[in-house]
Order: sequence, then structure tokens, then C-alpha cells
Amino acid sequence: MYQINHTAKNELLQVQKKITKELASEKIIQDIYEYIFQAEGKKTRALISLLASQSKAIKPMRRIELASIIELLHTATLVHDDVVDNSNLRRGEQSVNRVWSNSYSVLIGDFIYSKAFMLMVKVNQPLILKELADATNDIARGEIIQLSLYQNSLSLELKDLLKVSYLKTGRLFEAAAKSGAMLAHASDIDVKNFGLLGKTLGIAFQIQDDILDYESLHIDTGKTALQDFQEGKVTFPLFFALHASTNEEKEFLLRHLGNKKLSKTLKKKVFAIVRAKAPALEAESLLNTYLVKTRKSLEKLSHHTCYQEMLNLIIFSSQRRS
Repeated sequence: MYQINHTAKNELLQVQKKITKELASEKIIQDIYEYIFQAEGKKTRALISLLASQSKAIKPMRRIELASIIELLHTATLVHDDVVDNSNLRRGEQSVNRVWSNSYSVLIGDFIYSKAFMLMVKVNQPLILKELADATNDIARGEIIQLSLYQNSLSLELKDLLKVSYLKTGRLFEAAAKSGAMLAHASDIDVKNFGLLGKTLGIAFQIQDDILDYESLHIDTGKTALQDFQEGKVTFPLFFALHASTNEEKEFLLRHLGNKKLSKTLKKKVFAIVRAKAPALEAESLLNTYLVKTRKSLEKLSHHTCYQEMLNLIIFSSQRRS
């Protein structure tokens, strides 16, 4: 099991405290904020920023501030995602839009975004501001493209899914790594390699998330089983299943795709088709491809102090179950 080292764990606690301080203003905002963060996530993106920014040349609090910005951007996207997807759960708890309303979710997401940009200005580095602003725009672009693709699921190609996975997930991983390296005044080549590492690791994370959405039917991941399928999303496992299944199986999957009230029997049948040997191997192979790409980028950063911790994170990414 992956264990964050003591220093990184303390730094992530400081990130949490910084975010709490920034968002604890009006009572309703504080209430929603506390609810969002009661089920704390892994803070993987913030961790990547902290690792990439390791340097004795900069003050520790500067690194905490940047990692806090990354985590705020990520949290805002999650809150908005739940509205777009009409989701009921987030990290095993009812989503904000279910406890309050879609209106509150949109506004708290906007508030968190604005806080992130206020902190970006304080960083006072134009290149970092541009990287994070571009990433925020790309994430929104990915959401829009994804909505369009789901309306044309039969014409989906693998390159379409990879593009959306990069924009929605890989892009913020990339920005976290690049901006961290920029903050530490890394060389241009190191900034580039950190960016490539973040990009491919982020896509690998998304592929694994997509796989776990189905595996949640049989293992405890803290996620709702087949949530993506019931929301009508064609993710990597389903994409490969649609191309490997019989016409009858394909017709069954498409008929029930987007059905939010699947019975246990139907869920088991969906799982059996999607996680059959052939499509399962395709999904695992794609995951491994991106993990290998990530390792190759990391090897070019073997001189960096974060090398071992980043390697541990990559290994965890291939084994995680939540």
C-alpha cells in the first residue's frame, strides 16, 4: 500500500489548513466547504505540485500556496461535474447538489475558482498564471467536448476518449507538475519532462478510474458501482467492450446505457460483458501504456529530489483501488 512520506504528509496538511483559511468566510460557504472536505480525497494533484516544486531556493509557504491553488481548481471542477452529471454521490457521500441544490453547487464552484485565481495573482509569476489559466480553460473545454461525444456514442473513437481524458484529468496533472517545476526555477527541459510526466500520469489515473467504476460492483472502492454507465458515459472499459462484444451484447449495452435504475441482475450482466477477458485486457493494456510513458519521463528526472516519491506514486497508480 502506498504511503506518503512524513514530509509530504505534513505539507498536505498545511495545504488543507490554507484552503480552510481561504474559504471560511460566510457561514453558508463554510458549511458547504466543510461538507465538501469531510471526505478528504487523495490530493494527488497537490502532491504532484509539492514534489515538482521541491527546492531549497524557495520558501516552503510558496510551495504550499501553489499546491493549494491546484487543489482548489480540482475541487471546483468536481463540484461543477456533479451538477453536469446530475450525480448523487461524491467520494461515498451525497454530492453538494443533492444536499443543497444545483444553484448552490454552481455558485460554490465559482467561488472556489475565484479564490484559486486570487491566490494565483499572489504567486506573481506570469508563466505560472498562464499555465494554470490555460489548464482551467482546457478542463472546461473537455467537459463541453465530452457532452457532445456522449450524444454520438456510436461514432466514438479511441482518440476522442484520450483527448477528453487529457483535457478533463491529464491537463491539471500536467499543470500541477509544470507549475511546481516553474516555481522551483527548474530548467526548461525539466519543466517539459515534469509536464509530460503529469500529463501521462493523469490519463493513467482516468483510465484506472474508469476501470474501477465497473470493478466497484465486486470490490470496495468507495465509489458507486457502474455510476458512469448509469450516467450514459462511454468510458474506456465500455468503449473496448462495444468493439469486442457480439451484436446482441452490444445492443443490450446500448439499450441500458444511461439507465439510472439498473437492477442488480442487469448490473451483473453489464459487468460480465464489459469486464470480459478481451475488453478487460485492452483497458489494462492502455493503462500500462500510459504508466510506461510516465516512467520514461520520470527517468529523465532521476537527478531530482522527488524521484523516489514520484516513482512510488506511479506504482500506486497502477495498483490503487479507490
